[in-house]
Order: sequence, then structure tokens, then C-alpha cells
Amino acid sequence: MYKSKHFAPKEFERCDPPCKIEQMDGGFLSKLDTIRELADIPLVLNCAYRSKAHDLKKGRSGNSAHTKGLAVDIRCTTSANRFKIVAAAVQCGITRIGIGKTFIHLDADPGLPQQVIWHYYE
Repeated sequence: MYKSKHFAPKEFERCDPPCKIEQMDGGFLSKLDTIRELADIPLVLNCAYRSKAHDLKKGRSGNSAHTKGLAVDIRCTTSANRFKIVAAAVQCGITRIGIGKTFIHLDADPGLPQQVIWHYYE
């Protein structure tokens, strides 16, 4: 089991939906630790692992990076922190980034298109 330097198991249990740190990909968690160090700010997780059943129930594909333990949504409400997180993620090789009004989605799913940044704004 991967032990994270910066994330405690309870942080995953507080996600929506709740999950366990063990459901996350160890290599991805290692990247999150490095992103946390480079950004030099706390990273509060809104969402991490989601089951395929949960994804399908919410009208999603059931194939998202979240279902593989390869994605997180990080709470972020300021432009300065948004820049820090995105810059650190790119530096760590994360090339799939989504920007929402109150969060940043990071994922490392090699089976999905790479070198993309999208937004969730309406």
C-alpha cells in the first residue's frame, strides 16, 4: 500500500463520494505528493476514486479516470492557487487538467487524450 506524505486516509473518506486511499493508483498519489510540494499550498480533495456504478448513476460514462484511481478534483477558489496547482501539475507530467469555478480536476489516465485543458464553466 502506498503511504502518502501529504494526504491522510481521512481526506479520501471526506470526498464525495467517500473512498479509500487504497483505491487510488500509487504512482498517481506519488505525483500528487510532488504537486503539493511544488505548489506549496494545501490540496483539499473534493473527489478522488469513484466506482463505475457511481459514475453511471450520475449519468457519466463509467470509464472516467476517477474509476481507475487516476484522478482527483482539488478545491480551488483563487486564481493564484489555480496557477500554482496547474503549474505544479504540468511540471509533474500531468497533461489532463479540467478547470472549474471552485475546483481543478487532475488526471493521469494514459488511455484518454493527452495535453488537454478543459473547463466546466457554463
